Amino acid sequence: MIYYRYTLEEKPGHKNSGNGPAIKNIEDMPLLTEFDRKYDDDQLSALNDYFMSEYQANNDYLICITNRCYDTIVLLVAANAGHVNLGDIECKIRSVFKDCSIKEHSEIMTDDFKKEIKDNRWLMSMLKLDYCSTFSDDDLPFDTNEIMYSSVKMSKSDCSRRAKQILASRSLNEELDRIYSKDNAKQYYGHPVHYLISANNWDAAMDIKDLLVSALYSNGRLLSGRQTLVRNFKFNNIYNDIDCFKQHMKACEGGIVVMELNDRNDSAGPFACPFHEIIKLTGEILGEQKKDTLFIFIELLGNSVRNGEAINDLTGKADIIRITEGTGNLQQAKKYLAELVDKTEFEFAKSDEIFDYLPEQDRYTVSEIYAAYNAWHENNLKTYVYKAYKTQKTYKVKADDFTSTPYEALHKLVGLDGIKTVIDQIIAAGKVKRARERMGLNTEFSSMHMLFTGTPGTAKTTVARMVTGILKEEDIITTGQFVECGRQDIIGRYVGWTAKAVEEKFQAAAGGVLFIDEAYSLIDGYDGYGAEAINTITQLMENYRDSVIVIFAGYPDKMRDFLSQNEGLRSRIAFHLDFPDYSPDELTDILKLMCEARQYTISDDALACCKSIFEHASRVENFGNGRYVRNVLEQAIMRQSNRIIAESAKTGAELTKDKLCLLEACDFKFVPLGGTATNKIGFSI
Repeated sequence: MIYYRYTLEEKPGHKNSGNGPAIKNIEDMPLLTEFDRKYDDDQLSALNDYFMSEYQANNDYLICITNRCYDTIVLLVAANAGHVNLGDIECKIRSVFKDCSIKEHSEIMTDDFKKEIKDNRWLMSMLKLDYCSTFSDDDLPFDTNEIMYSSVKMSKSDCSRRAKQILASRSLNEELDRIYSKDNAKQYYGHPVHYLISANNWDAAMDIKDLLVSALYSNGRLLSGRQTLVRNFKFNNIYNDIDCFKQHMKACEGGIVVMELNDRNDSAGPFACPFHEIIKLTGEILGEQKKDTLFIFIELLGNSVRNGEAINDLTGKADIIRITEGTGNLQQAKKYLAELVDKTEFEFAKSDEIFDYLPEQDRYTVSEIYAAYNAWHENNLKTYVYKAYKTQKTYKVKADDFTSTPYEALHKLVGLDGIKTVIDQIIAAGKVKRARERMGLNTEFSSMHMLFTGTPGTAKTTVARMVTGILKEEDIITTGQFVECGRQDIIGRYVGWTAKAVEEKFQAAAGGVLFIDEAYSLIDGYDGYGAEAINTITQLMENYRDSVIVIFAGYPDKMRDFLSQNEGLRSRIAFHLDFPDYSPDELTDILKLMCEARQYTISDDALACCKSIFEHASRVENFGNGRYVRNVLEQAIMRQSNRIIAESAKTGAELTKDKLCLLEACDFKFVPLGGTATNKIGFSI
C-alpha cells in the first residue's frame, strides 16, 4: 500500500454559500456554516461508506475522510501498489467534492496513516495493517523504521559530484550511469533491478543507498518515496516471527525495503538457522513483489550470511546488482571526514587535528573514514559537551598523501615481469566472473584462490597486498580487506579450537584476501592440529568461495609437500605465481627505489660497490633478495650517520641537506649472511 494525505479547501465562490453579507468579524461568524451543514457527520459517514464500497468492488484505492474544519476537509488515500494513478484518484476526489479544490497533497508513512484513522481496527484489518497490533515495538522480531525520501531531484552532474564525495566505487558509478542513461524512459513502469550493497559499516551503506534512491527518484523510477528499514532480527517463536515478517513485508509493498542480510546471532555457519529461513522467505516475497517494491539488501561484511542455499534462494528470484563501497586516497578521505565533522550537532574548535584520526595507509574505505569520525566524535563529546569525562588523546598519526593506484604501484616494482603478466590474467578472470554474476550466469566452478612460491624477500607479501588493492579497485572483491596470518594465528592449543580460529580468519577477510604465509608450517609434527587446520581451510575455501580469496605463500619445494596434504586443496587453487630470485642488476634497482623512498641519494661509486656486494650475495642459496638489500641499506645509513657527525665535529662545518642525504661507497659493506647486525650492545663474555 502507498498512503497519501489530501487537504481540500472550499472554493472561493462557494464560501458562505454566496448569500447574505460577508462576515467581517469573527464574533459574527455563525456556529454552523453552509459548508458545515453540507458536510455534517452523517454526510461524511455516508461518503466513507461509499468510498469503502468502491474499494471492496475494485480493490484499487480507498479514500477515507478523517477531519473537517470550517472550510477544509482532510482525506487519506490508501492505494494498492499495482493501481497507483494519482490522476484517477484526484479525478474521483473532484467529482465527489465539486465545491472544493485540492489545496495540498503528500505521501505519508504507514504510522502517520494509522494515527490519523485513529486506530480503526476494522479499517486496519481490511488494509492488513493490524499485523503488529499484538506486539509492542520491543516485542517485534526485528528492528524496523520508516523514513520518507525528501523529494529533492538531482541532475546527473549533481549526482556525479555527490558520488565523488562519498568515494563511489566503480560498481556504483556504473549503475548511476545506467540510471541516468538516455536510453531509459523517465517514467515508472516497474523495477527492472534490485540492489545488494556490500560494506563494512552501516552508515557507509546508507550513503550508497541514499544516492541510489536520489538517482532513481530523479529519473522517475520510484513509485513511492517511503523506505522501510529492517534489521537486527531476533527470534522467539520462529513460526509467529515468520508470520509477522510476511505481513510486514506485504505492508511495505509499493515502497522501498532496505533489509540487512546479517545475522549477528548466527553460530550455525553454513548450516540452516532461523535467519536462513527468513532469507528464503524474503526470496519468495521478492519474487512476488519485485515489480512494484524496490528491495535494497545490505550486507555488512564480516557478519555475512554463510548459507549458500539461502542466498541462492534470494538472488535467484530477481536481477540483483551488487554495489560495493569505494576507496579514496588521503586527500579524498580528509574531505569526506571534514564533511562528516561539519554535520556534528555540538560546537567544537575546528582544526586539522581531525585528520590525525585517519590511520597511515595509501587507500581508505568509506567504513574506515566513518571509524575515524566515530573516534573523533567520542573524544570530542567528552571534550566539549560532557567535560567531566574529558580525556587526552594518547596517540597521533601522520600520513603522506599517496596518489598512485595499486596497479601503477605493482608495475613500478623491479622485475617480476612474469608475475605481472599472470596478475593481468587474474584481473581479466575476475572481471569476467563479475560480469557473469551480473548477468545471472553460472560461476559455480570459478575460483580465484592463488599460490605464491618463492624464496624469502622476493616480494610475495608486497605483491599480495597490491593484488588485493587492484581487485578492490576493479570491484572484483567488495571490501579490500587483507588479513595476514601464519601457523601461530590459526593453530589452537586444544581440540576444537583450530577450526574455530580458522573460520574467524575467513570471517575477518570477508570481501577481501586471506594471506597465509609459510603455509607449509601447518604440516604436522605430532599434535594433529595442523591437519585439522589444513582440512578446515580446504572446506572453507569452498564455503567462502564468493567472498574470500585465499593466497598461500612459501618456499617452492615445501609448498609442494603442503599441497599433497589434502586431495582437494590443489584443485581449489586457480593461479600459481612463482617469484624468482632477483638478479644483481635488479637488486641494485631495488636499492635505488629504497633510497628514493627514504629521501637519500646514492653516488655512482656506491652503486658499483653495491652491485658487487649483490653479485657475491646472490650466489648463496636463500640469501634474502629484497630483505638483504634492505639490511645493506639500513647499515649503510647508520655508517653514514657516524661518518658525517664525525666529519662535522672535526671540521666544525654545518650539516647541509646534501650531506644528510648522500650515501657514499664507503658507507656500504657486505652484510654476512645468517646475521645482519654488526653493532653489538650489551656485555660480552
